[in-house]
Amino acid sequence: MRKFVWWKTALLVALACSNGWCGDSDSLTKTRPEMKKVIEGLKNRQSRLPLPDLSAEEVAAGRQSVNNGRLRSIYMPASWQTNNNPRPAAAGATPRQAEQQRMNQMTSAPDYPFKTRLFWIVSRTNDCQYCLGHQELKLRRAGMTEDQIASLDSKWSAFPESEQAAIKFARKLTLTPHLMTEEDIQALKKHYKDPQIIDILQSVAGNNSTNRWTASTGIPQDKSFNSDEPSQLDTPTSKEFESEVTKVAPFDYKPRPKWEPRSAVEAAIAACQQRSAAVNLPSVQVARQVLTADTPGTTPPVWFQAMCDNPQSALRVWKLRQAIARDGKLNPNLKAMIAWVTARENRAWYAAAHAQMRANALGINDEKLFAIGENEEGFTPAEQATFAFVRKLTSAPHTIVDDDVAGLRKSFSDNEVAEIIFLTCDGNMFDRFTEFLRLPLEGGATKVSQLP
Repeated sequence: MRKFVWWKTALLVALACSNGWCGDSDSLTKTRPEMKKVIEGLKNRQSRLPLPDLSAEEVAAGRQSVNNGRLRSIYMPASWQTNNNPRPAAAGATPRQAEQQRMNQMTSAPDYPFKTRLFWIVSRTNDCQYCLGHQELKLRRAGMTEDQIASLDSKWSAFPESEQAAIKFARKLTLTPHLMTEEDIQALKKHYKDPQIIDILQSVAGNNSTNRWTASTGIPQDKSFNSDEPSQLDTPTSKEFESEVTKVAPFDYKPRPKWEPRSAVEAAIAACQQRSAAVNLPSVQVARQVLTADTPGTTPPVWFQAMCDNPQSALRVWKLRQAIARDGKLNPNLKAMIAWVTARENRAWYAAAHAQMRANALGINDEKLFAIGENEEGFTPAEQATFAFVRKLTSAPHTIVDDDVAGLRKSFSDNEVAEIIFLTCDGNMFDRFTEFLRLPLEGGATKVSQLP
């Protein structure tokens, strides 16, 4: 793969503008006014998977026209739909009222502004304009001024040292997860306790999943925010920031290195069994208690244990990963190979071991797994196209263009394409969470069938 240089940026601009959603501006923008123009212009974008308008009946019923949620509901199994609402809506609430209640609950959380700022950083790093627009609106709602939001892009000194550390961490984990080191862990430990680090990590890893979904499917920006609130995004920028150059957007992107040979991968996976977690995890006894409520008699994997300071979140992820393995239209073998590809691309060895065990349980031997990326003649053209797409979306989501998704649609149904994208998103979340924590690989009593 050649270095991503100016002429490739220009080519992407031409492709994007030919689709009528970027106006006169490159999607990868250097200044805040340019960025705002692009995310506002996204309202006129054509989704890469068909996204029909709400029916008259849906509008009359008060259904929300949130494009991200609607696209998921159209193309993905119901069991793959995650619900982040900690409490159910009041009885008799309309869909619009339920959405308002959900938003009010989210914004009332003490760490809401902080985590939204990190989401903004992740979205800008991935050049995900849809999510970037949503975070802009959420930060306004949280009380941040225009200049405070602008500081996220070019003036990190405006934030406390602890938050600067989290911002730096979020950007590096997003752009170069394969380059995270012990120094990055220690930099966070100067400001945050271990449970806080796990919480921040889970949030940033999840943001990377969401970005890859909304950006690659080409979802148009919503024309309203939180029911009837206007979503004007190209607002004026102060003179202080109108020409400041971003320090977040991925102009410094470099292609990932060539995959390691099989012997190096096997050695890295074997080393996972001997390593210790980078932070103190919740106790395995707590993890067993949490998991017993859903799956009695199952030994909790280490990744689940790591999440158990937040039992609701841990169970939600557990159920989702079970559903991903169980449900959907995509071939189970291809699902397992997608997980393997994202883990290899991210150098996430704990995740790679899980993907390998899952593939082996489905009858995919190691010779076939290690042929991916090396000698793919034994795979169908559709599988080869999937592997190439997954690697691109994993390492360089900002370079995905219409033709990438259109190519998949030649071999797969739209539901299957959506599942390929979502599985790649999930893999990127799982890879980042498990590898930054340096989680030790399970052994002994843990059964392959118990590892979703």
